[in-house]
Amino acid sequence: MGGDKLKRILFKGDKIIWAVFFIICAISWVEVFSATSRQLDSTESYWIPIIKHTAFLIAGTGLIVIIQNLEVSHVKKLTMVFFWLGLIGLIWAQFDPNSARNGSARWIDVFGLFTIQPMEIAKIGIVMLTARIMSEHQHERGTKGSALKEIVKYSILPILIIFKENLSTAALIVFTIGMMMYIGRCPNKQLLGICGIGVVGAIFGIAVLLALPDSIAKEEGSFGSKVITWKHRIQAIGDSKPIDPDTYKIEDDQRAHANMAIASSHFIGCGPGNSMQRDNIPHSYSDFIYAIIIEELGLIGGITVLLLYLTLLYRCGKIAERSEDAYTAYMAMGFGIIITLQAMLHMYISVGDFVTGQPLPLISQGGTSVVINCIYIGMLLSISRHARRIEPAEKSKTIESDNQ
Repeated sequence: MGGDKLKRILFKGDKIIWAVFFIICAISWVEVFSATSRQLDSTESYWIPIIKHTAFLIAGTGLIVIIQNLEVSHVKKLTMVFFWLGLIGLIWAQFDPNSARNGSARWIDVFGLFTIQPMEIAKIGIVMLTARIMSEHQHERGTKGSALKEIVKYSILPILIIFKENLSTAALIVFTIGMMMYIGRCPNKQLLGICGIGVVGAIFGIAVLLALPDSIAKEEGSFGSKVITWKHRIQAIGDSKPIDPDTYKIEDDQRAHANMAIASSHFIGCGPGNSMQRDNIPHSYSDFIYAIIIEELGLIGGITVLLLYLTLLYRCGKIAERSEDAYTAYMAMGFGIIITLQAMLHMYISVGDFVTGQPLPLISQGGTSVVINCIYIGMLLSISRHARRIEPAEKSKTIESDNQ
């Protein structure tokens, strides 16, 4: 009886989301341990990476327990907190000489104790602010066209900064906003105009990239170097020439090793901890962890992970359906969309044609990413807890009106 009471105290809100979260965490723990166990130098213990990752998972779970107990009104008040923290962090990283890693200003060093990624904070802030703006521009047919101007006014600067550092993350945010506007029934002409501008902009951008000379990449890690990397990735996608297996050299091609990991997986996989390709993929514990999951857990494991994220998106839809107002409904859908889209993008990168850094939410090793994704889950549980609480009241009102 005491155990049941403890469960009710600790695990509130949507029980299916809790189940999905714990299954994802279990997969994350096993696969991160496997992927990091050999990628150490002689002075490090193979326990260090998994201990750090476990600490972040535990801290994230603690945040979920705290946030799920917040009233929805308090969750709403966090909107501008996350937005301004994210924007200030992005600007700070641009001018902090210690923030540059691998050619990108994505991290902020906090007193030498730990680092944070303001990009992750900005993502949650933009999604929450978009939900608020759309809720403030509602009418009986959906969202007014005036919402777009407000969304652009607030989101353009952080998105441009993110675009400079990580094109795929900027595209992910923009697509999430577009999906939220579609769900919120923004004017069709506006949505079609946005799509048209996006298509024309993409075509123009690709044409400009392909025309740029490789000489603009003056030094490793510069913005010019990053632009040329984008160019080469586009060229690689369009290159359909057959590969001669006798002359092809794998060397440090992480794409080739990821493909080998997937091709050797079969239906069941080689089992946890038995990956043969983890040592050959530089970021097997983060950017390519889905390939390691398929190699070790097989097609069954790969499909299971996919279904977990789709289940999460479905539950977000159900929460939005029962939410008391447009603000929380859009927020729930925005969280579900950005988590699932990022997961899908990561999976495509692991099995597809191009390479870009996108961790698998709640599974890839990480600090800020894990914590922010746990905040998403906590807020979803808070919204679901309130939605479930008001649902019987709404039903009773409906019954009373029917009786009258």
